[in-house]
Amino acid sequence: MEFLNVKNIIAKRQSLFAQQMEIGATIEQEKIWKLLELGNYAPSHRRTQPWRFSVFEKEAKNDFFETLASIYKSTTSKELFEEKKEQKILNKSKNVAVVIAICMKRCDKGSVPVFEEQWAVACAVQNILLGMKSLNIIGYWSTPKMAFSAEMKDYLNLENEDQCMGFLQLGIPKEGLPEIPKLENGPIEDKVTWI
Repeated sequence: MEFLNVKNIIAKRQSLFAQQMEIGATIEQEKIWKLLELGNYAPSHRRTQPWRFSVFEKEAKNDFFETLASIYKSTTSKELFEEKKEQKILNKSKNVAVVIAICMKRCDKGSVPVFEEQWAVACAVQNILLGMKSLNIIGYWSTPKMAFSAEMKDYLNLENEDQCMGFLQLGIPKEGLPEIPKLENGPIEDKVTWI
């Protein structure tokens, strides 16, 4: 394995959003399975493998965005509610081809700290994000407050200790989408202390 190949894959990972996705495009299930398989290689303490994914496509995807908009409306005060935001949520179903709900299945005995289970799920998601470009898929991990609501937990049929950790919103890049430069992180030297 060449270090520069690994670095190149990691360095080119980026989040691209619904407005950069092709309207009405679909993603083959085979490609989604490939991404989920990458997620399944994540590490977890005591091999609990707490990552769980609910995949929404086609009509189920439309239902997902309608449910998300409904949760936004029912959980937002009248003072903070914006019809424009509600409509934006509904409109995403035109561009986003597949939504994957990212969930954490709490280990039965509770012997692993919750944060370790969450970190394991985050590792699984990072694996998925790193594989997307190779399959001509773009997207991002969204974490709207509705993801953490009791209503969403019910919608996803999660049990007491389980958690929704957000959504992967995936699509196909628009035809002719220019290469979007990734914002550079500051130098690593600014973030390391050698002891």
